[in-house]
Amino acid sequence: GALSAADDMTLVSNSTTAEVAPTKGDIVMTYTNGSGTATLNTDLTAEFSANNGTNWTSMTLVAQGSTGTHLIVSAHDVTVGTAGTAMKYRIKTLNQGAAKETRIQAVSLGWS
Repeated sequence: GALSAADDMTLVSNSTTAEVAPTKGDIVMTYTNGSGTATLNTDLTAEFSANNGTNWTSMTLVAQGSTGTHLIVSAHDVTVGTAGTAMKYRIKTLNQGAAKETRIQAVSLGWS
């Protein structure tokens, strides 16, 4: 069926191959509250994988300000849970409904 404002969403990136197996991951993203206010790490979560999504490492998102209407959040130097070079992210919007609608605008995953 069609998506509605009441639907939780999982956004999974395509895999990008790292030149060497990373030990740390970083994420930066922007989002807006279409309605209500998302609580970071409850209504909006982020994870990353080094092995193409077989295992996921949770990232604790921290507010970093805004670009006007878009809110900026990030997680920095998160230790990779499982070794590999197939990097991808997974973003989830949870607890969505008529009173809470979280909209993702941009996501960037980095590693070292």
